[in-house]
Amino acid sequence: MGYTEYADICPTCRGARTGRRGDRTPRVSVIIPVYNCRPSLDRALRSVSDQTIGREAMEVIAVDDGSTDGGGAELDRWAREWPGLRVVHQPNSGGPGGPRNTGLDRAAGEYVFFLDADDHLGPEALERLCAMADANGTDVAIGRYVGVGRRAPRFERDVPRTTVLAADPPVYDSLSVLKLFRRSLIERLGLRFPTEQLSAEDHLFTARALFAADGISVVGEYECYYWIDRENGTSVLQQGGADAARHLARIGEVMEFVAGEVPAGPDRDRLMARHFLNEIFSRFGRRYPGLDPLEQAATRDGARGLFEAWWTDGVGARFGARGHLIAHCVTHRLDGLLTRVVESGLDGPAPEVRVEGARVFQHYPGFRDPEYAVPDARYEITHRVRQRRRLDAVEWRQDRLRVRGYAFLTEIGADGQSAHLVLRERDGAAEYRVPFEVTAWEGELPEMAADIDLASVAGGGPLPAGHWDIAAVMTAGGIVREGPLYPGKGAAVQAPGVRIVPVKGGTPYITPYFDGEAGPLALRCGGLGGGPAPVTTDAAAMTPGPALDLALSVRTAVTAEITVAALLRQRGGETVIEIPLPARWTVDGVVATGQMPLTALAPGRWDLWQRITVAGSADERRVQAPAHLPDTGRGIQPYATEKGNLSLLVAPPRNSGLLQRLKIVRG
Repeated sequence: MGYTEYADICPTCRGARTGRRGDRTPRVSVIIPVYNCRPSLDRALRSVSDQTIGREAMEVIAVDDGSTDGGGAELDRWAREWPGLRVVHQPNSGGPGGPRNTGLDRAAGEYVFFLDADDHLGPEALERLCAMADANGTDVAIGRYVGVGRRAPRFERDVPRTTVLAADPPVYDSLSVLKLFRRSLIERLGLRFPTEQLSAEDHLFTARALFAADGISVVGEYECYYWIDRENGTSVLQQGGADAARHLARIGEVMEFVAGEVPAGPDRDRLMARHFLNEIFSRFGRRYPGLDPLEQAATRDGARGLFEAWWTDGVGARFGARGHLIAHCVTHRLDGLLTRVVESGLDGPAPEVRVEGARVFQHYPGFRDPEYAVPDARYEITHRVRQRRRLDAVEWRQDRLRVRGYAFLTEIGADGQSAHLVLRERDGAAEYRVPFEVTAWEGELPEMAADIDLASVAGGGPLPAGHWDIAAVMTAGGIVREGPLYPGKGAAVQAPGVRIVPVKGGTPYITPYFDGEAGPLALRCGGLGGGPAPVTTDAAAMTPGPALDLALSVRTAVTAEITVAALLRQRGGETVIEIPLPARWTVDGVVATGQMPLTALAPGRWDLWQRITVAGSADERRVQAPAHLPDTGRGIQPYATEKGNLSLLVAPPRNSGLLQRLKIVRG
């Protein structure tokens, strides 16, 4: 049987840390404030009861904060069947801080975890969080949140140890108390919650803990905490939270604390911007126009002090025109324009965006209206324009290299921008452009492709030998953004292999590759770079005469000006026999076939070579031996060298039987 306490009747029980559990210290104390959440209460309690860490490792303190919906009686029913559940009943305290304080006063665990009764846990949450904190000696562990009917902070990878100032992952973005804390940290700092506060009551508690913590861990690869918005919309936050005066005063305390911990500069600006986004601008959302005039005035007055104290250029750089205009209207007391700005785009399209030279403006109400004299800079969003880009595929298509993916500029409509791929010489100044055009739309993302004719891309001719980087360039008016093309996260984009293409000043090979293990797309022009040659031997057969029938597959990205020849070179001599191999086109290039007479070959070893010539660019390489070699018995024996190349052994006259007796030495 669990333990039930009436805090208003038995105040001396407060601070009795062991309750019904004797002297054993629990691994974790789970504190659950309960107020009029009967529909979700069973789910929350069951998610704790079923934790894989085991009931014996937990103490659960559920504090009924004066519920009127039968939640208190339900807690007592659970306590009768669950020895580890301690129920405390107390009069309503006016917010979740009061019952959490009551739970903290009774907690005995090594760790403390706060769970709201609307929410629930993944079965392994407490086991994983405690193990992560144990393994890394950290004071705070944050589990992955799953928002149900609401947005939630995103933590999607495990991070054994980090700090509050780390930008990745941005642990300060989550100031809810729904985390695991080492209890000694809470007691050392004397942390407790303000009472009679309906929202943001946990922000200062969490901020102080994060800054004082000896390390913070993240369990992001397991769904620990399911954060629920009530379907009937009756939670305090769904109804707007605390009144503006108390809410903004509380946020001001947290911002003042941050300013005392972090010097002015980029780190402070980033943390302050989090408060402006989540707790200040949110007060100028859909509810603002419908508030009574006194609450509207309180919202403006409370926000004005925060804008005047903490809004800097570094903070403003993180916001667009709407944020800048709200800040300007509040601080300059332009109440009428503020309401128009807040209402703009709520139920219709966002205000129009226009490019003027190298600047971009969003036309919210009051733009260049002499009545308000708001500076253009408050409407400018040039700093918000980013290039988004991704490589989806790179493939050879006959005489073109096709690059597929997308690139576009944020903030600016699709009709106002154009795209190119630029091929830029890595060790030189040359660059050449190819259109990167939209072929279709996938939702809000464009599907784009560029077909590069590498035989003529360089002003009508081939690229010079060397390495060439490929970047996507976006232009809108005087706005230009560019960057390399990387495969999308988790995408398995393969380089398509080398092709024969004219190269100025080098051998006729072009190889698309990724620069580094997961780097951007680039081209190697001239030379194979250690890769396989783009020519394979389909067949080699001896015919009466004698003659050698040869068939080569040549992977090329040109449809004209290519010639293929086979050459026999006498090893140790100067004799060279050259035979053109007529070519026919296939999907992947050409197949070159021909017959080489062998009647005049002198005894000895002869090596077979190929010569590929494309638009004046030529290369000679050995011919690879086919999978099956003919055995003629006519005094000429084809064989494969140690490197897999095709050679011939020619026996002296009237000594052809020697071939049958010799063990061919690979050479």
